[in-house]
Amino acid sequence: MAQKKKPAEITNAETAHTSTNGPTSESGTLEARLRELRERIKEADYAYYTLDNPTLSDADYDSLMRELHALEATNPALVTAESPTQHVSGEAAVGFAKVRHGTPMLSLANVRSPEELRAWAQRAQNLLPSARFAYVCEPKIDGLSMNLTYEHGRLTCGATRGNGEIGEDVTANVRTINEIPQQLPDTGEAPLPERVEVRGEVYMLQADFEALNERLADEAQATGTPPRLFANARNAAAGSLRQKDPRISAMRPLSFLAYHIGLIEGAPEPRTQWELVKWLRAWGFPVSPRAKRVESLEAAQAYCDATEADRFSIPFAIDGAVLKIDERWQQQELGTVARDPRWAIAYKFVPIEATSKLRDIVVTVGRTGAVTPNARFDPVHIGGVVVSRAQLFNADEVARKDLRIGDTIVVQRHGDVIPGVVKALIELRDGTERVWAFPEACPFCSTRLVRNEGEKVTYCPNEKCPARTLEGFKHFVGREAMDIRGLGDEIVGRLVNAGLVRDVADFYAVTLDDLLALPGFQQKSATNLLNAIQTSKERPFARVLLAVGIRFVGQKAAEILAENLRSMEALFAASQEEIAALPGIGPKIAESVYQWAQDPASRALVDRLAAAGLQMRQPDDAPAAGDAESQPFAGQTFLLTGSLDRLTRGQAEQAIQSLGGKVAPTVTKSLSHLIVGSAPGSKLQKAEKLGVPIHDEAWLVEQLTTHDAMPGERKRLG
Repeated sequence: MAQKKKPAEITNAETAHTSTNGPTSESGTLEARLRELRERIKEADYAYYTLDNPTLSDADYDSLMRELHALEATNPALVTAESPTQHVSGEAAVGFAKVRHGTPMLSLANVRSPEELRAWAQRAQNLLPSARFAYVCEPKIDGLSMNLTYEHGRLTCGATRGNGEIGEDVTANVRTINEIPQQLPDTGEAPLPERVEVRGEVYMLQADFEALNERLADEAQATGTPPRLFANARNAAAGSLRQKDPRISAMRPLSFLAYHIGLIEGAPEPRTQWELVKWLRAWGFPVSPRAKRVESLEAAQAYCDATEADRFSIPFAIDGAVLKIDERWQQQELGTVARDPRWAIAYKFVPIEATSKLRDIVVTVGRTGAVTPNARFDPVHIGGVVVSRAQLFNADEVARKDLRIGDTIVVQRHGDVIPGVVKALIELRDGTERVWAFPEACPFCSTRLVRNEGEKVTYCPNEKCPARTLEGFKHFVGREAMDIRGLGDEIVGRLVNAGLVRDVADFYAVTLDDLLALPGFQQKSATNLLNAIQTSKERPFARVLLAVGIRFVGQKAAEILAENLRSMEALFAASQEEIAALPGIGPKIAESVYQWAQDPASRALVDRLAAAGLQMRQPDDAPAAGDAESQPFAGQTFLLTGSLDRLTRGQAEQAIQSLGGKVAPTVTKSLSHLIVGSAPGSKLQKAEKLGVPIHDEAWLVEQLTTHDAMPGERKRLG
């Protein structure tokens, strides 16, 4: 049967970049700048697509490509056929058989703002003035584009995109991915073509990527070789799929999502993009549950905004949203320009990854004495903020990643909040980099540091260490603890330096005259601070337990202790076994609480705080643990791990508590229920070992619905 003609094909993950008003070089000729840009982009493409080891961040790559687009747009006579703007990036790797795709796998132009999105839509409207557009919207997965060929329903070939025309034959490796069907079912919900190319994305869950990098770093450290870590989940997926031995690919946790059809023979084509998505689902392919059809550009923009706001609740990496005009006849009429289809666009989110130069590693000391190395690097813009430092957690982390002063490093903002160093680009080293050594003595009190056997953290054992003391003060007055408004880090430092505060009880002895004697305080500001200190005395007993800084006691553990023991007097009288028997309190927390309670210094501090007027017991009218026996979840403890789909973490915890349940801080034998979402962490393995009942999100939703506690709409709380 004759081959059906198709509109030019796209891939959701590999993108080109549209032109903007990019800068021109102030040095050298225009031709020289064009050559430089093209060469740098080609080098970056080779590292990214062929070696799966990027040397430029997405933001840096985009900047180069946008400048090249802008220069070529204003100087069309200088455009060459070899320019990266004129063809799809990437080549088939050496070592794999080459496969020619039935239809080209092109890439997507991108936009980064509502204004650029409207301009894209207007260009399509100008070409089809009387057309009315609907759009299919999907998250833009940051993975490896894949072309799967099926003949009479049987998988015969899996090929990477390569240069868009010719890719790599990785069929044996593709067959190890459970989510890719080996045989398409004939369900009657979609026609079964004689031959069809299914396009999609091979990707890796973020938790699996982090675990893989950790394992690779451990293996490198054990063998004394430099760690070859992946910069991100996309490159981990690509590197895992391109293994010469399929058994290695089978050991890597790869996943797949389908989103398009290339060549199709022996069956009619779908009339719309949305119908195409339904066909893929009927054939047994996983498609994005977040795919959505909308009727207007305004609704498409709202989809992009909502997806960006929710991007970190998705368990795999996305870097944008993909919008496709729904009607396939409109796609064919619009066609392509250079290497980009006019009927689809990638709406790129703010980058969360960048490269920088590691300038130093310094250590900080926390209130418990934990000594933490921290990276200091050249400032970079990530996720809309300027980042210049990141925590490195412990000495092992520095050694495992082989980080050296002067390295070019990959920096990410995890969860859009916490910056972290992913890896060093060791291939860019020039010999000037310096190995960093963990200090042997505390830099703040000169006490010899200790590291207990079996622990990763190094400690300063000096309880009088000025750094530990200062961090303890900051914790005490912080929002989660006593919440003394206006008493920020700087003012705490002033009070300490003036000798007014030697322990946390001294905050309640500060007078108006004391404050007025300090630089920067006036009558009003001093009075406001004293009022805030006075107000903090009303904070409940659980806040006091959190504020005094008992090791391992966080907010949830403090609430459990307060609700069950009811007073500081009872806590001091409780045995370690009695504390450990409380729901949600494990043996490690119990031991720490008991040791703190037996310390005479702790009791003396509590006496001073009680004399100052802080709350040392639960109010008589506060419900005691177990009082709400009529509540469906009374006496039950819950813990959540992984990403939930129907609920946010805050919604789930609030709903559980509204039914009398408790949210535990960690997995213990006494835990009643572990609720598991996608990409669960180590809590799942621990719960399985302890025999804790394990449920999926659907079970929790059913329970909440039965008891009329299910939130009506997924949204962020607080």
